[in-house]
Amino acid sequence: MHEKGIYIGRYTMPKDREYYEIRNPADTRQIISKFPKLARDDVKAAISIAKDAFQKWSKTLPVERAKILYKTAEIIESRANDLARLLTMEEGKTLNDSVFEVVRTANLLRFYAGLITRAQGKVIPSQDKNTIILTTREPLGVIAVITPWNFPLSLPAWKVIPAIATGNTVVWKPASITPTIALELVKVFYEAGLPEGVLNLVTGPASEVGDELVTNKEIDAITFTGSLQTGKEINEKIGRQNRFIRIQLELGGKNATVLSKNGDADLAIELTVRSAFGLTGQACTATSRFLVPEEMHDEVLNKLVERTKKVVVGNGLKNGVDMGPLASREQYEKVLSYIEIGKNEGAKLVYGGQPIRGGEEFDYGYFVMPTIFDQVTSDMRIAKEEIFGPVLAVMTYRTLDEAIDIVNSTEYGLIAGIITKDISEAARFAENVKAGVIKVNKPTIGLEPWVPYGGVKSSGNDVYKEMGEEAIEFFTRIKATYIGY
Repeated sequence: MHEKGIYIGRYTMPKDREYYEIRNPADTRQIISKFPKLARDDVKAAISIAKDAFQKWSKTLPVERAKILYKTAEIIESRANDLARLLTMEEGKTLNDSVFEVVRTANLLRFYAGLITRAQGKVIPSQDKNTIILTTREPLGVIAVITPWNFPLSLPAWKVIPAIATGNTVVWKPASITPTIALELVKVFYEAGLPEGVLNLVTGPASEVGDELVTNKEIDAITFTGSLQTGKEINEKIGRQNRFIRIQLELGGKNATVLSKNGDADLAIELTVRSAFGLTGQACTATSRFLVPEEMHDEVLNKLVERTKKVVVGNGLKNGVDMGPLASREQYEKVLSYIEIGKNEGAKLVYGGQPIRGGEEFDYGYFVMPTIFDQVTSDMRIAKEEIFGPVLAVMTYRTLDEAIDIVNSTEYGLIAGIITKDISEAARFAENVKAGVIKVNKPTIGLEPWVPYGGVKSSGNDVYKEMGEEAIEFFTRIKATYIGY
């Protein structure tokens, strides 16, 4: 039975809606599931139910909400292997990466379960006698959560968990190509005791389902991760509504790793290969530009190519595979088109650059070789635009100041890394690079749940951070209470 349902208050399988297929990107002959294409009325119903559920859920004691989060974490861990396999079959990433995503989700649940039972307000001294001033945090209401496909479990988790942990209710639209693992997460929440209507799952086209979530005036806040263009459209739609609403936008990156003259070249190559080609390059945090000192270029490039040749591409369920397929035909065609753009712009293709074909293992999947371009300059599209695939641009620089200028030359500002043994260089880099996260001698991929995350410039609207304690700020408002006695 491939057909799956959704949650509008409770689990339901619409009988009067068209169902669409979810296929394994490593083998498109395999149907993973089928999900309903919902309409605006379905989304309106979900919002109405979430609004009703908010009245009781917002008054639930934090310790009771925490119990549900802890229980959800226990269930997820008990099913980690099954969830990881399903995630890999649906999205394509390696099984190891999927296991990591499941573990991160459990960590997020426990982190926010503990956080909401701590003090969330202040006692402020008053200038008046016989007066106490208190601040408290209150939930906002109904939160629209719209998430992408590249981290279909942990990324929604770092939005959904703090939202419901703080007493809000949620209507969640997962990416259209990864709803199966999303459904499993919602099921686990309800199995752990979440009251009906607190977390609702809706699937279908962005033109109807997503648009209704963005424009419905019963929605109290929107948190979105996705493309820059879609983020701009959401921002514009909210602006036209002539009302105030909280929006959280995380919109991608064009991240660079800089090898310093004082850095370990072998470490830089290892971290860059992991960050560029791990997760098939389909991460907002992936390294897509590798900056190398001019005098080290030839030696580093040769080693980089040799290391990249060792990257094993294949079905993510198989042992020893380092890089799976691209997640969809749309993404597959986009990456191949950018490879052609790079060639036409005059960049030198030194490795990869083509689909992988041959035999049962590759003929039915969206496999592309890890790709390296050399002689890339900042004016080229492959150096400026987010490709979201296993394509790495090698660039050269003469001084650290020039490297920093190159890093800052794109409209994005999410993550940047430097490989150096010189602490003063690391400090200068961290101070002058315009990015939300700086990594020193670390891969650009990999985030810890208790650390705030978010970008600057076109990588996001830079108002509220995700993850860490700071995530609570987006999902709550502060109320001040003056008490005279």
